Amino acid sequence: MLVYSPQKRENIMRRSFIISLLFSLLVIARVDLLQAQTVIEGRVTDAQTGEPLQGAHVFLADTKSGTVTDPFGRFRLSHPMPGVYRLVVSMIGYDRTPIDIAFGSGELKKVDAELEPVVYEMDEIYVGNLDERWEKHLERFTRLFIGESERADSVIILNPEVLRFETRWWGRFTAEALAPLQIDNHALGYHITYYLDEFNHTGTRTRWDGEPLFSEMTPIDSAQAAYWKQNRRDAFFGSLRHLLLALLQDSVEEEGFILHRLPRDVHGISPHDRFRTTASRLIREGDENYLYQVNFFGRLEIVYTQAEEGRRYIRWASRHGQVTPSGSQTSYLELNERPITVDSDGEIAEPYGATQFGYFAFHRLADKTPREYRPEEW
Repeated sequence: MLVYSPQKRENIMRRSFIISLLFSLLVIARVDLLQAQTVIEGRVTDAQTGEPLQGAHVFLADTKSGTVTDPFGRFRLSHPMPGVYRLVVSMIGYDRTPIDIAFGSGELKKVDAELEPVVYEMDEIYVGNLDERWEKHLERFTRLFIGESERADSVIILNPEVLRFETRWWGRFTAEALAPLQIDNHALGYHITYYLDEFNHTGTRTRWDGEPLFSEMTPIDSAQAAYWKQNRRDAFFGSLRHLLLALLQDSVEEEGFILHRLPRDVHGISPHDRFRTTASRLIREGDENYLYQVNFFGRLEIVYTQAEEGRRYIRWASRHGQVTPSGSQTSYLELNERPITVDSDGEIAEPYGATQFGYFAFHRLADKTPREYRPEEW
């Protein structure tokens, strides 16, 4: 039998108390973390038979969060960031079903989906008339959809044969994808599965809507990992998401942005038509604690002082009749709906709620990161 001195017994008890306290704190931190996670769960069934569908893909658009259904058609998806999302359910042989949802931190969302069977004409999808004209249309689509930045050179559409194009004599150019686009972005290190819902271009304006699912590619070595890390950081800073998050945190100037209100027609304006504005004048709290309303008239000029406009942008801007480049990255925003809703993740709820000009419009899919991405220093 071991016998300890009173002093040694006191030291042992003190250490035991400290260890127990640390363990309790770790458990509490773990519980808090789990509570902060929003869980989305539900069941996917055949709309005609009611039978559960195993292997259906379920994901949150614009994120890396996705899963598949079990043998009972059930799914469970965790995501840490509250906001407005589009939940997408898809399976071969069925129509894709997008569901708009909104959730706060720590919620449990129940979402069931019924998929309608559909018959695909595989010859139409994989044969088609992919002639020289189609090739020219593909080049045009790639410039408009992927972009023309330096990073766009490293983006590859792996299955372009699923794309179909249509032109009109008045200049309208549209595209549809008969299957999800599979895209590798070797500049940012992401593979993207993109469900294209709509794409059209008229004059100088391009509009599209769809649901991308991101997955991280595996770097071949530490040098490539560092390259992707830096490129992702550069793509985030100065982006529309960066701006909206800065507005929500009332840190616009600290993040390097300068904002001016302008008339909608920016050509030939006088200094009296241009004035500084702040986050407090642009943003209000919404109906939920994770939703906000952004409202302004005319056009918002956004100057990001921490980066310069590159040569490719200058060529692109002059070719598209954009405002003369000013040195610092300059963008413009117009609201198509007033107000627009922005969630705490810096995402605009309305698909066509705002029109982007300048640097924001120049950066397209090649410069897009998943919505949950944040640089380490953010």
